[in-house]
Amino acid sequence: MIQMKIALAVIFLTMISLSAAGAESATDSMPGSQTQLIAPQDAREDFDLLCRALQEAHPGLYRYETKAQIKQAFETGRAKLDRPIRKIDFEVVVCQTLAAMRCGHTSMNIDIDLRAAASAAPTFPLTVMMQGQHLMVLLNNTPDDTVIRPGMEVLEINGRPVSGIVSRIEGALSADGDIQTGKSHDISGRFPFFYWFLIDPALRFSINAKDQSGHVVSTRLAGVTDAQRNAAHNPVNADMLQGIQKITPWMKQEHQVQFLDNSRIARIRFRLFMGQDFPEWLETTFKSLAEKKTQSLIIDLRKNGGGEDEFGALLVSYLTDTPFRYFDHIHMQTITPSFKEHLDWPADAETKLRAGTIADPAGGFLVTPKMHPGVAEQQPAKHPFHGKVFVLIDGGTFSTAADFCAIAAHLKLATFIGEETGGAHFGNNSGPMPSLTLPHSKLSVRFPFYGYWNAVSGDKNDRRGTLPDYPVPMTTQDIFHGVDAPMELALKFARN
Repeated sequence: MIQMKIALAVIFLTMISLSAAGAESATDSMPGSQTQLIAPQDAREDFDLLCRALQEAHPGLYRYETKAQIKQAFETGRAKLDRPIRKIDFEVVVCQTLAAMRCGHTSMNIDIDLRAAASAAPTFPLTVMMQGQHLMVLLNNTPDDTVIRPGMEVLEINGRPVSGIVSRIEGALSADGDIQTGKSHDISGRFPFFYWFLIDPALRFSINAKDQSGHVVSTRLAGVTDAQRNAAHNPVNADMLQGIQKITPWMKQEHQVQFLDNSRIARIRFRLFMGQDFPEWLETTFKSLAEKKTQSLIIDLRKNGGGEDEFGALLVSYLTDTPFRYFDHIHMQTITPSFKEHLDWPADAETKLRAGTIADPAGGFLVTPKMHPGVAEQQPAKHPFHGKVFVLIDGGTFSTAADFCAIAAHLKLATFIGEETGGAHFGNNSGPMPSLTLPHSKLSVRFPFYGYWNAVSGDKNDRRGTLPDYPVPMTTQDIFHGVDAPMELALKFARN
């Protein structure tokens, strides 16, 4: 049975954003379903259902936080529901509550009305990226403003310091453990949406920014819609766009292998562990490495949001010639959720789960190899690679991609370059992820049922992702010059 874990990775180089509505007031541009008032009793009933479901069935509710801390988060959220509340504000409460769990796979689903509003309304008019704790300008999406230029650092928006803005946004983002790179990755891709949703639905933006010399500039800009953002041809972006164009083609590849230096070096790129042809593609690729006597391999997993569990284990199998463990175990709290009437739960789910699980002596259930082959011992592939391996990682390396990194790092199969992975080193909560729909608000929450524990016992990164051996973050200056710094370092090592 194929098991899939995936997060929708938003790649900053494609300039794709889920910008949401910006207006003088939220009601000006939001659809009626978002501004409708929910009665206090209905809001509390929905919230209580969500909390009961999490306590009953979520496999990692207390993975990073104590019961007392989770109880406090639930009580804090519920206390905000003592009066009629707009759906949009109820969504914020739910996001903040889910974020307190520190589970990157448990999050609110953006409904169709909010997506429609996001596409049509004006929002923050700059494409930005997080660089450490700094918010850097990648592109100016206005038609003709020349005050704000790519490479500047945004200091203040509408009188609010960026540090406070980022802190509030991070408080509503779901991420594994204490990992910050995953949140920075999400903010980089969706800042206009998050600013509107969590900070201020403004139409105009007073912006203070500073250039590389430290000179501070100020301007006031109108928001832009998605259509305007995509159509903007501001001359100030010309040099940055040239730099982006040098990097983007490689980063966009779904499945790509390139041989360099007379085949002494190969690099492979794929954005997801998905596709019916993925196993065949891997076999063909690694067979080619053997035939060409390739000595060094670079695997680029930046912005790879995950995919099918078995494909992560399969990639590890091409890097070793000995059997190995991939998942130590997979735990489930329940196989008969009492709230299944609110889930898009398959009719035969319980039958399959009963056949594929055993009782866990510690409580709940353990998934067997019959249900998931990832918990069995894994065998090496037919054409394993024995040369040097370098893996590029960042905050967008999530879910299955992060699991692969954890096992490869634990087995010392590769050298890691870039940033900490966005997915946890010890595993995550995902697997079957039906949506839980709350009856009154119709709010939908993605709900994982598997608690994965990677076979990395003895490692110390129990609240973090896989850490790079060589930290090399991408910067706006690198992009401006068309330099892929992590890739350049990997090539340097490979050539040595």
